[in-house]
Amino acid sequence: MIISSVTCKTFGQITVELRDISELFTGYGAIFKKTFNLTEKAFNKIYKFKKDRGGFLVVIKDKKNVLAFFTLSFTEFNFLELGDVVKLDRTLPRETFAIAMNRAFNLALQESKQNGIYGYPNPHAVNLEKMAGFKENSFYVRNVSLVFLNFIFLLPIQIYGGKIHNYRNFYKRKVIRSNVNVFPTRLTMFNLRIFKKAHNVNAKDSNIKIGFLYEYLPSEGFGDPFLVFGDKEFDVSKIGFEFSDNSA
Repeated sequence: MIISSVTCKTFGQITVELRDISELFTGYGAIFKKTFNLTEKAFNKIYKFKKDRGGFLVVIKDKKNVLAFFTLSFTEFNFLELGDVVKLDRTLPRETFAIAMNRAFNLALQESKQNGIYGYPNPHAVNLEKMAGFKENSFYVRNVSLVFLNFIFLLPIQIYGGKIHNYRNFYKRKVIRSNVNVFPTRLTMFNLRIFKKAHNVNAKDSNIKIGFLYEYLPSEGFGDPFLVFGDKEFDVSKIGFEFSDNSA
């Protein structure tokens, strides 16, 4: 367990601890489920996904209480992924939280010898993560396709900024695809399963597939910000939904 400390005007001396990511589920499982409104099935699916990936649980606390925590998951291309940011005490100053996060990021990179950290922040977390040292690498949009049996039909919509937008030029991409290996996630939209593309092109799933496929694609000048911490260049071809913790 690697520990650092930060001076806070509200709580005095607070500590930053790096623990194994499995402790998110064994030590903070109830809080995690309540915060993200997870069913037991969804909780177990995320647990297996993150445990298989491996990584760190970062715990920020004073002498008595845990004030916040978040995870840093290993990925397949020498970057950690930031996720599951939970602030348990609303009186924890944002400036202190950002300093503690920055301290944790540097400790985690030193310990893991990874190239950097990336994140897909929600709109409320962008400023905090930038304060903690993240920089805007690019923008991305979420393309949505209809999955029906062995066919993928691109829809004329994109999701970014928490809203659905018209995708006017969708016909410039391949609208109908087949033989794309996809796997179900725990997520749903309109009561239909959301799928992700398989990492392994040879992977097979024999189940009947009806639902939606999410794909994250880099975008120029609009979309949701994709943030990176560290000096190493991030390969934007690895920005896909299938590479994110959200795809559990």
